[in-house]
Amino acid sequence: MTVLNDILKGCSRGLSAAALTCIISVPAFADTVLDTVMAAGKITVATEVAYPPMEFLRDGEVVGYGKDILDLVIADMAVELDQLQLPWDGILAGVLAKKYDLVATSVAIKEDRVDKYAFTRPLAVAETMLVKRDGDTSLTELSNANGTIIGVELGSSQAQEVEALDAELKAAGGNGFDAIRGFKSTDDMRLALANRQIDLATVPSFSLATMQEQRPGIFEQFVNIGDGTLFAWVVHPDGADLRDKINASIEKLEANGTLSELQMKWFGFEMDLPEDYLPAGAL
Repeated sequence: MTVLNDILKGCSRGLSAAALTCIISVPAFADTVLDTVMAAGKITVATEVAYPPMEFLRDGEVVGYGKDILDLVIADMAVELDQLQLPWDGILAGVLAKKYDLVATSVAIKEDRVDKYAFTRPLAVAETMLVKRDGDTSLTELSNANGTIIGVELGSSQAQEVEALDAELKAAGGNGFDAIRGFKSTDDMRLALANRQIDLATVPSFSLATMQEQRPGIFEQFVNIGDGTLFAWVVHPDGADLRDKINASIEKLEANGTLSELQMKWFGFEMDLPEDYLPAGAL
């Protein structure tokens, strides 16, 4: 603002025509994403509500660990929440197109994403779990996965891990998966598993307990794969200021113990979330 004031002072000393020229030549200062949100008093958020216990529907209401955190963050920002319920497929493209301000759903922090989106602090960590139908005795060890049909959510981090596992099974002399079938939502994938359309489904390890609670006697753990994944929210790459504001709220929740309380509420255990979580080149 000092530079702007100096320009205006210089303009005020000149003749009217010169002053007009000065005013016209003053550079425009665009509002930041955070400025726009705060000025409107409202933030538009996109959420995939099919990822229990992070975000899911219960009696028509959005609930879950992520939803609890979101409500507290929005209250700290003192703005109104406009929450859109969208499928995973296309949700990240939507934030790049600035259709909404924030994706508050579980987005895996991956190297090929960190230079495209501004990630918040991680909210959860999980391994990828392969889930089978409860009581399926044909699947007892990893080699049994050869020849099976496995489901993945399109565009998810689990999809890449399953492709890597397929290569490992073939390298060990097996046939690999008979098919890797993509689904637009985890709800569709779980329904396909229950209906015997696929043999295995992929979920984050923290989801199984909620799945078993919702549909007892349907799902059972097979094996875990991968090295563990951190999940966070994302904003447009131009929205680092909004991301930083959200991070400040999350840091408060971590410092006062609220984050741990919510983890116990939804997962039954506390998570160790790293502070140094973004690889080189991240926004």
